[in-house]
Order: sequence, then C-alpha cells, then structure tokens
Amino acid sequence: MTSPGNALRGAFAFLLLPLSLVPLYFAVPRIRNEVAPDPDRAPLVAPDFSPTKAQYERWRPLPAARNAIPVLAYHGVNDDNDHYSVSSEQFAEEIAMLRRAGFEAISIADYVRFLQGVGERLPKRPILITFDDGRLDSYRGADKILAESGFRATMFAIVGHTEQHSSFYLNWDELRRMMKSGRWDVQEHAGVMHENVPYDAHGHKGPAYAYRQYEEGKGLETFAEFTSRVRQDILWAKGTLSEELPGFMPWAFAVPFGSYGNDGTNDPRIPGYMKRFLQRNFQAVFMSEPSVYSTPASSRAALPRFEIHGDTRTDDLYRWLRDRMPARVVHRQPLTRTPAAVSVTGRPARG
Repeated sequence: MTSPGNALRGAFAFLLLPLSLVPLYFAVPRIRNEVAPDPDRAPLVAPDFSPTKAQYERWRPLPAARNAIPVLAYHGVNDDNDHYSVSSEQFAEEIAMLRRAGFEAISIADYVRFLQGVGERLPKRPILITFDDGRLDSYRGADKILAESGFRATMFAIVGHTEQHSSFYLNWDELRRMMKSGRWDVQEHAGVMHENVPYDAHGHKGPAYAYRQYEEGKGLETFAEFTSRVRQDILWAKGTLSEELPGFMPWAFAVPFGSYGNDGTNDPRIPGYMKRFLQRNFQAVFMSEPSVYSTPASSRAALPRFEIHGDTRTDDLYRWLRDRMPARVVHRQPLTRTPAAVSVTGRPARG
C-alpha cells in the first residue's frame, strides 16, 4: 500500500514529467489506498436560508418544459468575494429559487439521454447544475445544500490537479465518495492543459486547446504536434478517470475557457479538428456560452451554459430562466395547486 508521503512524492514527480512522458505515468498501475475523510476538508453546514414572502411571490413556478434544459455553470463556492465564486448563502438562495420555480436537477446521464431524444422520464422542469475545475471549495460549500434540497450536480475535474493532492482541489478519495453519495457525477475538464500557452514570439497567450504552442528556440509547433499534444492530454484524463472512479462513464467534457479555437486561434484547422475529436470521445461537449437553453437540436460539440458569478443576482437568474425558455417547447399546464413555501433546508418560509 502506498503511504501519503509516497503519494505526495509521486504527485511532484508527475508535475516534473515532460508532456511526452505523461501517458507513461498514467499507464502505470497505481495502488488505491483509500483513507478516512479529512474533517478539515469535509462539507460545510448548509446556511439557514428561507425565502422571504416577497421572494416567494417573485419566484413563481415556471411552465413545464421537458424538451429544453438550462445548464448552469459554477466555479467556486466560498466567501472570498472573488468574481468567479459564489458564497454559500448565494448558492443556497439560488437553489431555493430553483425549487420554488419547480426545477429538478438531473444527472449527466439523463442529460445525454435528453440530447438523444429520450426524455420521457425527465421531470417537468429539468435543470443540469455543473461545477468546473474540481475545486474543493465547491464541494464543501455546495454538498450539504444539494443534500438538503434533494438536488444533484456534475463536477468537471482537471485530472492533473487531482493528481497533485492539492489543498485547493478535490482528491480521488473525495471524488469517489461524491459519486457514491448519488448527489454528484464526475466528468472531465482537462488533463494537465487547463492553461494558456504562448502562441507567438511576442509572448501572447491563448487556451492550450485553441492554439499551436510557441516555444523559444524551437518556434511554433506543427499542426501534427498540436493534435498529438491535445489528443494525448484529453485521453490521459479520460483513461485516468475510468481507472480511478468505479462506475465512471465518459459522458461529457467541459472545454477549458470555453474555447477550442472557436473564438480565436492561430490555425484555422484547429476548431474543426477539436470539434470532430471531442464528438468522437464524448456525447456532450460544454462551452461557456451562449446563455440559452439546450435542446436535442443543439450542437453536441458546443452545448450552451449559463455561468453564475459572484455578482449574479438570484432574481436575474430567475428572469433568465423564465425569459430564455424557448416558447415552442413550453408545455403549459394548469396548476392544480400552489406548492407550499419551502426553503433550501425544507423549513417553512419566513413571512
């Protein structure tokens, strides 16, 4: 069995490997040494939030719509007030709004079946909640809120960061426990290339999956070198997730920075190549925009998501969900009763 010290040394060794040798690292069988949960990394208690009467009135139940699904994209859940993260209170408020509006969170497998036109078993108002990067704070801040609301989410992990046993990112034991809980699905965000790379002699940088890389003294990599680099990185992560996570299925991929050359590149062949490659390996490929609902007619190589940031107000999110719902797929059904006011924790709403 491997000790924590050996695992840590292995992680540092991984970081020092040349990219050409990374596949060999992933090909070597590793002994899984599951350890007890670290209490300092455990999920945090859910905030005590209940909608006010005014919020309850504003967040009216929305029409049923099984043929169009909104996908929300989060990053961190913490109280650091950074743009890309939401606070636990904000997340609890948003989940309470989603419940009041009638949404039910679905799995990534359900979402893929929806894209394939098999959506009969979906709830009346399905929604897919996703988190990018495999951050520990997302799990700690969101897990109890999801549990108390009956919701679930999909975590897109950066496999290279998971391998590092970082204090910032989730580790393999935590990802396995998340999947066992039934509240979380885990999918791929990148191997070790969730980064910007230099693409010219002036030091300009762009997403690693969108640009041929420039190296001082060697110049610009060839297109063949680019395709080999990105292909190996994505397949390393896919294989490692399959090895480490029992029951893992590679349904989806969230493109780092939402770009594989579609919004900027130094080689016009890259977007087409990346689109074809990702479609061969995943059933659903997510971008960062546009902010629209997805339907079975959406391109599976460029699926839309609505990014939630620290300055996203819950009322604005509600209006987006209401106003962006495609009219042609809405199935209006008379409400036979008004749902009782519920909070994210199931407690009665405040007056």
